[in-house]
Amino acid sequence: MEHLEIKSGPFKVIRTSIAILNIAAGVVAFFASLESDKIIVRIAPVFIVFFGIYLLTNGFGLERCWFRTGDNCIIIKWINRIAPVQIHDSRIFKISLERTTVMIYRKGDKPLKLDISFLEKEQKTDVYQFLIDYSRQRNITLEKHSSTLL
Repeated sequence: MEHLEIKSGPFKVIRTSIAILNIAAGVVAFFASLESDKIIVRIAPVFIVFFGIYLLTNGFGLERCWFRTGDNCIIIKWINRIAPVQIHDSRIFKISLERTTVMIYRKGDKPLKLDISFLEKEQKTDVYQFLIDYSRQRNITLEKHSSTLL
């Protein structure tokens, strides 16, 4: 129970094909813009290629989601967060598992809300199971609402 990484499988093919199309369109637009005198026409293909690379690399790693356990802490990297959040076990008041969100209530700080509505059923179950096991090992209060998938 050291690590849980969530991968978005179905969108990978769509994202990769859109990324390749963007890169190809950017290269073609760049060669077509060589005869133009306008600066915007020359710069736009660079941004199109940059966006294709962004899609191909899964948002430069920003769109990865994972949970890790450390020495008396949990480290959470959630979608579109630049830096992972590290929460010490003694700072966690309780963990609440809901149908579309996971709430981690912290002492002296606002709760950490993780949206899980975009996950598939198996991935939600993995997240729930990871947090249930974590709360049992660390003796943290756990609330399971009736709408959860477990």
